[in-house]
Amino acid sequence: MICLKFVKQSRGQALVEAALVTPLLIIFLFGVLWFASIILTWQQITSAARYGADMLAYAPFSVKYIEDDIRDYLCAKNTIGRTIDPKRLSIKIEANDYIPIKFDFDITNISNFAALNPLNTFNSLKSFAHGATKKSFVEIKYSHKIPRILKIIGNDGIKITSRASVLSGTGSIADLRRRK
Repeated sequence: MICLKFVKQSRGQALVEAALVTPLLIIFLFGVLWFASIILTWQQITSAARYGADMLAYAPFSVKYIEDDIRDYLCAKNTIGRTIDPKRLSIKIEANDYIPIKFDFDITNISNFAALNPLNTFNSLKSFAHGATKKSFVEIKYSHKIPRILKIIGNDGIKITSRASVLSGTGSIADLRRRK
């Protein structure tokens, strides 16, 4: 008799537990899917930044052409796959083209190496590699909105940033002039 009484009471308890747990499970599932969307967007932006850095290194395209190509890669309606909102996208490209270094060997430079004076040797090497230390880069920023159901975090959005850089003159056609 006691067992039957317990079974009848547990039916109502299971319904109440399900009513309390189901919204939490739905919010948790929605959060996982939203986080997966953030990761996918970050991967797309990182891929586009690397693509732009490769274009800076290997092609003499203008900065405007590279920016438009990246924007089309991420936002074009005819792109197969997922596109992102162009209004929330920011692209910054800095092209520091390689300047050929003129080596001027004279007897003082050779004597600095021969004397093995560390400071003079460092200054001589630094003067040779002055133009090769600049980097060209592509930086992409995207502001991803937070859905209303997840506004408990307190922010309106998340900024996703990716940057890819390349040393000037490392591409296969570094001696060509960049188109303006």
